[in-house]
Amino acid sequence: MRELFPTVLNMSLTASYVILCVMLMRLLLKKAPKVISYALWVVVAFRLVIPFSFESMFSLIPWRTNIVPIQHEVIYYQSPQVNSGQDALDSFVNKSPSAQSPFDSYVDASVNMVETSANILENSMEIGTYIWLLGIMALLIYSLTSFVKLKMQLKSAQLIEKNIYEAKNLKTPFVIGLIRPKIYLPVGLDDTERSYILLHEQTHINRKDHIIKILAFLILSIHWFNPLVWIAFRLMNTDMELSCDERVLKQMGENIKKPYASSLLSLATGRHILNGSTLAFGEGNVKGRIKNVLNYKKLPYWVIAASVVTVIVVGIALVANPKPGQSVQPQKDEDNLTKSLSGTRVQIEFLSDMIGFKSAGKFVTDDSKIFAFIDSTLRDSLTPAKEDDLENNHTNHYALKLSDGAGEYKYELYYDTLYNKAYIAKDEGLYEASTDFARYIDSFLENSNINIYIDNADAVALFQKYGWTLDYQIGVMENKLNNIKTLSGFNPNEYYFAYNNELSKDIGLDMSEYSNDSNIDVEIYRIHESMPKEFYPIQDCRGIVVKSRGKIIGAFISAGRHSTFNACSLKGNNFEKVTGQTINQWLRKMAQPDDFDISLSKLEPEQVIEEYFKALNKKDAEAAKSCISRKTLLDNLTSNIENSELFNEGLELPLTGAGIRPKSTFENLKTAKLLKVELTNEPDEYTKIFTVTVELKYNKDAVISSGKQHWDCHMVYETPQTGWKIESFGH
Repeated sequence: MRELFPTVLNMSLTASYVILCVMLMRLLLKKAPKVISYALWVVVAFRLVIPFSFESMFSLIPWRTNIVPIQHEVIYYQSPQVNSGQDALDSFVNKSPSAQSPFDSYVDASVNMVETSANILENSMEIGTYIWLLGIMALLIYSLTSFVKLKMQLKSAQLIEKNIYEAKNLKTPFVIGLIRPKIYLPVGLDDTERSYILLHEQTHINRKDHIIKILAFLILSIHWFNPLVWIAFRLMNTDMELSCDERVLKQMGENIKKPYASSLLSLATGRHILNGSTLAFGEGNVKGRIKNVLNYKKLPYWVIAASVVTVIVVGIALVANPKPGQSVQPQKDEDNLTKSLSGTRVQIEFLSDMIGFKSAGKFVTDDSKIFAFIDSTLRDSLTPAKEDDLENNHTNHYALKLSDGAGEYKYELYYDTLYNKAYIAKDEGLYEASTDFARYIDSFLENSNINIYIDNADAVALFQKYGWTLDYQIGVMENKLNNIKTLSGFNPNEYYFAYNNELSKDIGLDMSEYSNDSNIDVEIYRIHESMPKEFYPIQDCRGIVVKSRGKIIGAFISAGRHSTFNACSLKGNNFEKVTGQTINQWLRKMAQPDDFDISLSKLEPEQVIEEYFKALNKKDAEAAKSCISRKTLLDNLTSNIENSELFNEGLELPLTGAGIRPKSTFENLKTAKLLKVELTNEPDEYTKIFTVTVELKYNKDAVISSGKQHWDCHMVYETPQTGWKIESFGH
């Protein structure tokens, strides 16, 4: 539901602009038949209900008006960023309170907000969602109560003919009903007055206005927080009634204008019914309706035709989303290739909806090195390309703006992450680009607080020796290297450095001699090249340098937020090629059993499963972790981390429902109860698969919902010292 509310906010924002346009069109079409103005409100309804549309260069929606101000995922980010399209607003909301260092003064990038900002934004969104739902419920209850009250008043009504009733306690005629609408008339109407009143109400029924008004009220209930939607609802009802009045005058003749206006005045309800349940003859802007009736006259055919065409064109232009125009690069002469780069500026903006792990939607820098590289790459992209479909959910879209002393140059970059292709739009044409360049551009939006200037010549030289280029420094941290010679229990620090130390050995470095050293520095760099082909589709990678008192003691390639096993040595070799053993063989040699392991090693696999759920129910993370295989824990050690981090200090345990980057292991789990364990498959003597029936309860249902459910539990026999362990849960 929290994902629905931002979508509704986004639709309401776009619809607000459309409502203002329709209000302006009503003024321009003041002399046209009111049924034309009435038809325009369909466009508003579309924008309030449908969250997507087609794109057109003729759209009247300003560019980025229909982009979500706060993306659905942003409320869960550690460093939430707002990208509303308004630079001043974005800068104020996204600005970090902490000052930048002198080195960072060259980078005008969007920086991280403090961690509490994520909590504030998430809580605000959740509170806003509840208020929104309460508002909807209040309006629907009001509508239902009004409808029931009205039906009670109509119990004494007498049937005259077909669907026409007469009641003594009515002041004005109206239509009520959905599938079989009925017309109710007050007692005492003369035949002439009754004839045009009946025609008015039958026109409502024939045009399905009784259904339209109910739907309009439901839309209003969803967008009740937007005052422009209330104005639109009222104006739509006015246009509905005005067009019905004109229909009666057109069919019965202009000679009834005065008696018709008198009837409107005498049968006015004196109140506006908002619940959508009735279409009263005297409801609405009575003064305006009387004035419209008295001034009514038939218009020439050409005026009506022109009005219809105008409404169709404007309607389509308001329904369509804006299509980004091709970016044009002014022609640069050869002198610009050697001119001074002083005053350079690069701006990168992410234009797609799915921001994912990006910490910001915009990056700006004055660094001449970045400018020179991007500028030369864009100018050298000369191979024409043809691509018919670049607007899809697997192609990232970026706007690149470069400026220097000679002017400003605009480009667009498209990065197809599914088929691994990249294109540059310039000079009103499309050209091929390397995916390494596309990933380079994208990296600036994901890595915050970067240090462009790398003053560690030893790290640069080491990676260059093996064919890697360090683009910039993502971060640096002080750390302690725990004992990585033998592994006991599961300490994230020990397992992370012990595993990657094997990769460091491939280039002659060994961190094990520095075990328990508290003076460790870890430097994280962005690598320009992609991961070796065997790791595809994973491409982005980081260079990790471990130092003790300024000396490099370890270095390896990390794939970041993916599996720990996706790391490789600087020679590009994976773990098995470097060590000559599988991960399980290595763990049997390195890992020593602790007290938990010794007690669990005596149990049957069914009993280990029971112990796991007991630990979950007691919120005992260490006991629960001991029931999981070390390989699984190591595999998930780097899952969903930010690029500025090495590994997860706290691991998400299976079925806890903690989600990505939980504040604590059991923040979401209420209770976990094991109901049944049944052996379903035994592939070999070291592997067993069980079907477990469990009762799980969470504070918030996310990927896993609360309730009774069935899971396949894969068990592996780790070692004689550690016994059976849980490898995974699945379906």
